[in-house]
Amino acid sequence: MANPVKRAGSALLLLLLIGISLHAQRNSNLKTEMYNGQEAVANEVLVKFRAAPLTSIIQAEAAEDVDQAGEIGSIGVLRFHSASKGVAALISDLSARADVEYAEPNYILHAIQGIEAIPNDPRLGDLWGLRNTGQAILGVVGTPGADISAVPAWDISTGGRSAVVTVVDTGIDYTHPDLAANVWSAPTAFTTTIGGIARTCPAGSHGFNAITKTCDPLDDHYHGTHCSGTIGAVGNNGLGVVGVNWTASIMGAKFLDASGSGTTANAIDAIEFAIQAKAAFGGGTGTANVRVLSNSWGGGAFSQALLDEINKAGANDMLFAAAAGNSSANNDVTPHYPSSYNAANLVAVAATDNNDALASFSNYGRTSVHLGAPGVNVLSTMPGAIYDYLSGTSMATPHVSGAAALILSKCALSTASLKTTILNNIDPIPSLANITTTGGRLNVNKAIRACAAPPTPDFNLSASPASQSVPQGGSTSYSVTVTPTGGFTGSVTLSVSGLPSGAAGTFNPNPTTTTSTLSVSTAAATPTGNYVLTITGASGTLSHTTTVTLVVTGPVTPDFTLSASPSSQTVIQGAATSYAVTITPTGGFTGSVSLTVSGLPAGATGTFSPNPATSTSTLSVGTALTTPTGSFALTITGTSGTLTRTTTVTLVVNPGQCDGDCP
Repeated sequence: MANPVKRAGSALLLLLLIGISLHAQRNSNLKTEMYNGQEAVANEVLVKFRAAPLTSIIQAEAAEDVDQAGEIGSIGVLRFHSASKGVAALISDLSARADVEYAEPNYILHAIQGIEAIPNDPRLGDLWGLRNTGQAILGVVGTPGADISAVPAWDISTGGRSAVVTVVDTGIDYTHPDLAANVWSAPTAFTTTIGGIARTCPAGSHGFNAITKTCDPLDDHYHGTHCSGTIGAVGNNGLGVVGVNWTASIMGAKFLDASGSGTTANAIDAIEFAIQAKAAFGGGTGTANVRVLSNSWGGGAFSQALLDEINKAGANDMLFAAAAGNSSANNDVTPHYPSSYNAANLVAVAATDNNDALASFSNYGRTSVHLGAPGVNVLSTMPGAIYDYLSGTSMATPHVSGAAALILSKCALSTASLKTTILNNIDPIPSLANITTTGGRLNVNKAIRACAAPPTPDFNLSASPASQSVPQGGSTSYSVTVTPTGGFTGSVTLSVSGLPSGAAGTFNPNPTTTTSTLSVSTAAATPTGNYVLTITGASGTLSHTTTVTLVVTGPVTPDFTLSASPSSQTVIQGAATSYAVTITPTGGFTGSVSLTVSGLPAGATGTFSPNPATSTSTLSVGTALTTPTGSFALTITGTSGTLTRTTTVTLVVNPGQCDGDCP
């Protein structure tokens, strides 16, 4: 019997071993197809295998006719391109394999384009989003104070270079005279390993191009340059406009091409570059201390791979600011990605106009969009030393990214504290009430003064997980955490609202000084659906809230799934081998499962021990000297009452050897 080959530690080594073509993916001339109404790269998926032997992955590639493959980022995800199969077929085939954790499309992503571009003479007075005096912008008279209050914030700080902002977009025109001094430059040569390939970027380089896999993020579109100017166009230089930060350090991470489009795989690589650049320099001040990722783009459906990368950025202390989208849609109902991902480090941004109204094009969401920021007729830098107006949630997002950098120039905050500081210090405005989680518009002056002021005894309230599912009549729980700030030493009394009919919620302990468990029980008649629960903590005059989601589903039916490993075994005629069969109960299943096997070649036998089984069983397969050679698909069937489940394995029979006395 052949021993299974252990999976190589590097996906690149794996690809070299099996001879699959590996090359940098370019965005130009991409063939696309539609998958569930979303545009994706044709014949291509992103797939993550569980711990699996190399032979299993080789088998998957052969079965799916894979002609191109490559590792993306460093999260264990491979990009498979098939010569003959479309996206739907690839996902169906790969998802059915027990050794695959997930398979998903390589979605096409796009810059969230502005809806208007009109040349204009540059001057500070045109930047209503930073200072709104009621001036007319493109003929629209504004409301004084409908801005982010940048001018009073500049009394506290005008920025700095210690916290790097990475603009994940179309790149950056690092030659623009109003940006050049604030563009990040590598202090020395450094090496990153992305997609299993090591690349050394020279000293003086300004970021990464995930399309060409080079260290040159020069903008060949305009979108990323415009966003960069809002974050940090050089201030007090007598030229053009000024960003939220007069002094900044902006890194380019280009994954959108000259048409403003890109892929999920390249977005992951762009974010991965920022993470690895930070690690290469130790994240120290003045090197590559990336603290903010600015993301004015969106498209495609949910991607577990992209969410994994966003969470990885969070683990590396990076805030992920994301545009809510320009479809006038409710993201609570129709999610918009990446802004709708449930990631602790993500801030989703809607767009407001110079009268503090929600922009007509802006997406919104009571539980999925955090706040608004100026996004209509925003003047900023454009490639070629010029300036233009653009509108969109793309323009709102860099106001938040820039505000985060300005706050970090004054206050040493973790990503969680930075997000809380921004969201707890907004300007409440009627247009955002009940359609964003804060009900307000960004106010950088309040935020920077809140973190810079002497501490006031207070507390923060949080709960996890963000969402729990429970069947009708079942129960679940959340962990509620009280985090003291400013020397707070009191106890906090907890309550919950928003429970559906028939449901009850209790806290233990209550009051609490640190943590408490919220136990939620439902009745058999509790209506199914999604419910936003508001947890309130009160201590004296202090009161704070946090929200979680309760998903009530129909009754769970006891069931089980069947899997077997390894997926393939090889024997010679007359030899024996075995497979491990696993029974995984779901929905409270407690029965035993009777096992059978079919598809055995002539002369071969198969027995299970134990049989019936409740958890695991060993399928022993014996062959005869006369068993035909070849590859045989064996179907293992498990039956319990009316339930029947199957899984398949492969048996490869090779010719036996003899000493001249063969029958």
